[in-house]
Formats: sequence, C-alpha cells, structure tokens
Amino acid sequence: MWERLEKGEIRRRRARSARIAGRRGMAAPEAGDRPRPELPEGTDLLPQIRHIVVLMMENHSYDNYLGMLARRGEGLPLGPSGTPDAVNYTPDGKAFRAHHLSSTVQVKNDPSQNWHASHIAFAGGRNDGFAAAVARALPGADPAVPMGYWTEDDLPFYYGLARTFPLCDRWFSSCLGPTFPNRRFLISGTPRC
Repeated sequence: MWERLEKGEIRRRRARSARIAGRRGMAAPEAGDRPRPELPEGTDLLPQIRHIVVLMMENHSYDNYLGMLARRGEGLPLGPSGTPDAVNYTPDGKAFRAHHLSSTVQVKNDPSQNWHASHIAFAGGRNDGFAAAVARALPGADPAVPMGYWTEDDLPFYYGLARTFPLCDRWFSSCLGPTFPNRRFLISGTPRC
C-alpha cells in the first residue's frame, strides 16, 4: 500500500513540476535537478522565511484537535446536519460516533499510543479502529474517548496557529507506536538512543 501511495505522490510532484516549468517556458526538471538551475547554487529562494519552527505534539490525532477547522486540511467528514458523522466500532459491534468533547482535560491513558493499541487503531490502513483499540488494549476504559474532538471555541490558540501557518493534515508518525521512538526520529532520524 505504501509503495502505491509513494508512487502516486511522485506522479503528482512530477506533474506539478511540469506545469510550473510549462508556465515559465522551460522543460520539466528531472529528478535530482535543482528547482532553479539558472541561479547560482545556494541561492536563497525563500528570503522572507527567517525561522522554521517544528511543533511536535503527542497523543492526539489531527481530527481530535483540528478536525473542525474549516477550509484547511481534510478534517472530519460532516453529515447533512453539519456535524461530524464518523463512526468507529468496538469488536462486539457497538458504535461510537464522533462527538464534541465537553472538556479539554485529557483522560489519563485513554486512548493509548502503545504499540498494540496503535496497530489496532491503524486497522490495516483504514484508520477506523480507535474505539476497538481502547476496547481491546485498555479493558475498562471508555471507547468513546478517542472519537471526541474539540472546536475553535475550545482551542482558539491552536486554531489560530493552524490558520496562520502551513498545516500538515496527512502526516503520520515515523513509528506506529509510542512517544519516545517518535521523538528520537524527529531529533535524529532513528529510534535508537
């Protein structure tokens, strides 16, 4: 599956490069070519950018924090009523619908990002196993918790950041598992100490 996605991304990038080159009256660049070969190597192509800040958060999905952000990213699918209509099921078939959380206080250890729970939630790439992950990996915990989301009224600072700066709604962690290997990947490109 990942190979198919990567090939699709490569095709989209090549098509975009060809469109840009066509507008400039140039040939499309080949893989490995510099974006502006007519300029000297090392030319700053984005002089207006003075700082890059990477914010790494944990234990929340994009939809949990920013799923209700309008006109930016994919977000939660909305039904005819204008509210999210996403549903996850536990192994016994009980449905848990997306719902607005009443508090911004995180429930301790629910959901879990441990290795087992993360793979159940991933569900072979469907990403529809969040309630099942709680039911199977955290007996006694509430499977509704991972189906909760916040709105701009709940998280005005984050929504303000998301409207102001580039936003990645299709980013996935390097390691489908807990926090510390992913922090190591961010810092060093490997999960090893």
